[in-house]
Amino acid sequence: MEEKVSMWPDHYPEKCPPDDAKKTSGVVYRFTNRTNPKQKDFLSYYDLKPGENWGKKACQARGLSVYTSEEDCKTAISLVPALKKKKLCIAELGSESGVIAPTPSKNNYNHKTLWPLISAQDLAEIFMPMDNLRVAHA
Repeated sequence: MEEKVSMWPDHYPEKCPPDDAKKTSGVVYRFTNRTNPKQKDFLSYYDLKPGENWGKKACQARGLSVYTSEEDCKTAISLVPALKKKKLCIAELGSESGVIAPTPSKNNYNHKTLWPLISAQDLAEIFMPMDNLRVAHA
């Protein structure tokens, strides 16, 4: 992976994004709080709470939770009931959009984190709403 020093904000911890992060390329899904996503749907946990001590999740907190297939979204909905209340959005992202890496949890091994190189506003304009029910019942 290329040198990250100049690409990422100073508040990113060392080795963040991780070395296994790859340039984003292709379809990405994100659960948002509204049908028509807004900039605030693409703010990281760190952006929302910069004073928080994120501990071992400091790097992940600077990225965005995403999935890379409808099947992964379906699995996530079945594992995390709160996602049923969220809206699912989809975008086709190119390599200039950022990097992505697997960030599995104990019950959700398909989870990935996107560290974007484009603004939350740009992401809100790129991501389009999908039908959650179609995915959940596929």
